[in-house]
Amino acid sequence: MNTATLKLARMELKTTFDAKDLLNQAAALDGMDLSAFVLGSAIEKARKVLADHTLISLTRDGQAMLAQLLTSPPAPSAAMKELMSLADLPQRQA
Repeated sequence: MNTATLKLARMELKTTFDAKDLLNQAAALDGMDLSAFVLGSAIEKARKVLADHTLISLTRDGQAMLAQLLTSPPAPSAAMKELMSLADLPQRQA
């Protein structure tokens, strides 16, 4: 991450004196200033949240079921055949 880019964007937040003191103490013990400490923790949490929401996890049974469906897909239902018979949508021009 480019630190020059970080300095162009500004964020502000309100907190209690106790919370700020707690964060300041933790940042000092970690050898960081308050902004770097808070931002680093927030970025780490944001990456975890994004990864958790983009990762698909299957159990062994789920993996076996997916493999079975991919190798031997079921015949299309009447609703699927009807859907596939619809005309294609026109492509948008850029």
